[in-house]
Amino acid sequence: MPGRRRPSRISSPTILIIAGIALLLIGTFAFKSAGDESGPGDLLEAQLDQAISEGRPAVVFLHSLNCVACKEMMQTVADVYPEYQDSIALIDVDVYDQSNNNIIRREQLQSIPTLVFYDEQGARQVFIGAMPSEQFRDTLAQLASRN
Repeated sequence: MPGRRRPSRISSPTILIIAGIALLLIGTFAFKSAGDESGPGDLLEAQLDQAISEGRPAVVFLHSLNCVACKEMMQTVADVYPEYQDSIALIDVDVYDQSNNNIIRREQLQSIPTLVFYDEQGARQVFIGAMPSEQFRDTLAQLASRN
């Protein structure tokens, strides 16, 4: 029939191109949204900042999960810290977790294990190595009593 046009069809390559663009836009949006979320290291820094801003003493414990001195200190913290958990914030930092790099730099880590004690005014005291249990308990008791 001479004057009549058939409706045009969308070809398969056109559909694939449109679908590809849609997937690209969805992927870009999802990637951007994921980048906006805080990682564990950011959360640790936020916990430390909050404790300092509230005038609450804090202990930043920087360690690995496999060095002998770190394991000793982890046991000491597990044994002693629960007595002080209501008055002193504990920021537990695994130095081999890449998401913790900001807090590691902030604390100027030189060796592990390292304990950084913050008093209620935010003054900082650093102890490098495995701290004896009684010394750790005494340090926490002093921090808690000033608060």
